[in-house]
Amino acid sequence: MGLVRVGVVALVLVSAVCLGLDFGGTQSNGGASPLPPGVDDGSLNATALAAAHERSLVDTPVAIETSRATWNTDPGGNQTVTTKTLTDGNGTLWRRTVTGDSEQSHVERWTDGRRSLRYVAATGETVSADVVTRPGQRYLTPRLATWLDTGRYSLTAVESATPGRYVLTTTTYTPPDGEPLEADTVRYEATAVVTARGRVQAMSATLVTIETNRWGRHVRSRSYSYRVVRTGGVTPPTPDWLPDRSAAAVEGDDG
Repeated sequence: MGLVRVGVVALVLVSAVCLGLDFGGTQSNGGASPLPPGVDDGSLNATALAAAHERSLVDTPVAIETSRATWNTDPGGNQTVTTKTLTDGNGTLWRRTVTGDSEQSHVERWTDGRRSLRYVAATGETVSADVVTRPGQRYLTPRLATWLDTGRYSLTAVESATPGRYVLTTTTYTPPDGEPLEADTVRYEATAVVTARGRVQAMSATLVTIETNRWGRHVRSRSYSYRVVRTGGVTPPTPDWLPDRSAAAVEGDDG
């Protein structure tokens, strides 16, 4: 079956405004001050930056919010997932993930460093889960690193406030597997705001692909955002569904 050539267009609609940041007074770095870990004027080591981001949050009370969405012109497949995480920096973590707009679709996870429980609203079940110990789980960094790895970034501005924040942007989309997209036109923009220590204060991107074949034109969109909402003064809630410690104790637990 001969297919009409597939055209793929990548598009990201990102700005400092949509990230909720105000960069009143910015200046080019000009190489005068050290850059964040993994950051160079012409490149970005996403793995190194994500590791520095995690290190900057160790033992720090922090609230993080992420959102990702998929949309397409074909029937079905549209989905929005939002996640909010609160950790006190001392082992207690609360995380809530909501798929779509329904409150019945949410999943909560709570851990105190020893036990970890997950509540599924759709079924009303509370089940044991692996204890959240890895920084990637605590700070939701694996997906962040993947998106940071999808572009060749350049340093476009340094916020003049203290501590300074570095604005990284890209107009070139690079798939995580390194294989370039077959495309007539590729337009891509992504923005990340990073501190000198490597903390990613915010990152946002949207990728739209347009495929044309004998059955018509198909538009697919993916978006992602990551934001450190605040640090300090963060207290993870104790959910109403959390069972009593004695009831949740694992057999053989010596306390």
